[in-house]
Amino acid sequence: MNKTIRFASLMMCAALAFSASTHSAQKLIATEVIADFNLSTVDVVANVPFTATDPVDGIGFTADWIAVVADNEDGLFPWSLDLNPIVQAPIGEVINWPVVGGDRTIADFPLQDFSGAGFPSVNGTGTFQWTFNNSSPQAPYTMGLRNVQLHLTTTVPDVVEVRNDTTAGGPMWNRPFFIAGISGLGPVRYHVIEFEVAVSGGYTFESVVQSGDNFNYIYRGAFNPGDPQTPGDTGQLANLFDYGLGNGNAPNGTPRGTSLIEAMLFEGDRYFYVTSQWSAGSPALAFTTTITGPGAIDDDLNDCPADFADADSADPDGEVNVFDLLELLSNWNTNNAGAAIAKPLDVVDVFDLLELLAAWGSCP
Repeated sequence: MNKTIRFASLMMCAALAFSASTHSAQKLIATEVIADFNLSTVDVVANVPFTATDPVDGIGFTADWIAVVADNEDGLFPWSLDLNPIVQAPIGEVINWPVVGGDRTIADFPLQDFSGAGFPSVNGTGTFQWTFNNSSPQAPYTMGLRNVQLHLTTTVPDVVEVRNDTTAGGPMWNRPFFIAGISGLGPVRYHVIEFEVAVSGGYTFESVVQSGDNFNYIYRGAFNPGDPQTPGDTGQLANLFDYGLGNGNAPNGTPRGTSLIEAMLFEGDRYFYVTSQWSAGSPALAFTTTITGPGAIDDDLNDCPADFADADSADPDGEVNVFDLLELLSNWNTNNAGAAIAKPLDVVDVFDLLELLAAWGSCP
């Protein structure tokens, strides 16, 4: 099987999965941990007891996917897209999950995904049978799952937020290419939102441009855009755990111009949502992002109030430096809340200057 034929068959399954997607909000209600395992040509079955008081509609899955034995010559096997869990509830209802997020390469991949509204509100107390299948088994190629957590979710009212933003005028980076490499089409502009979630569960981020291509990403814990002027800098791959491909070839079947991420997100974790220009040869575009989940996202975190701007953008850059000092001085003796540190909404004065100098350097 060549890579073109294999990808075409995956795309047919993904398109069906996307057309059936409802983007319904899923609240996390129960989690169980199972042992690490490897998966090749023989299914792995786990009978897992859960105790959940809410009715169960969906499931979630988080794990570190690794290529244990891989086709490194052709890059055909295994892919994380080959992972196909089938979950049976205690009284027989089944969710067949054909595409678990995943990546179109054999690179290690941190899965953090969910499948919503697949059960007809089943009882959450009892034994759920999880069968893990390799949908494209090719011996001896083997995938591995580490740090595996299985989740039950329940449908709750959607909390929907629509944001209209643009990559035009944003900072520059060399965007990741899938999960493992750096695109050769940059440097390009990007837009980033740093946020936390109010409720753990399943969230969707659907980004749409009116024409052309786009790409969106989610990072967990920290975001380093890398240095677009430094050859070989791959800092932008650290902490990346999911992406949406908006050129019409997405593993989840979205049409060109639409990039979709469906992810399990957890209270207390810090995330970074990035929307990127596609290539240096295409324009930076306005985009609309619709975020649907069981709770609101909070992007008013203000961890580093002295970090105002860098040389290229009005967005914070993670460092308190001379550009922030110049921004403060340009607003001296005004009541500009964007430059006030010690006393927001008050006059920018020496107290703000002292706060800035005390915070000089990288933000925590």
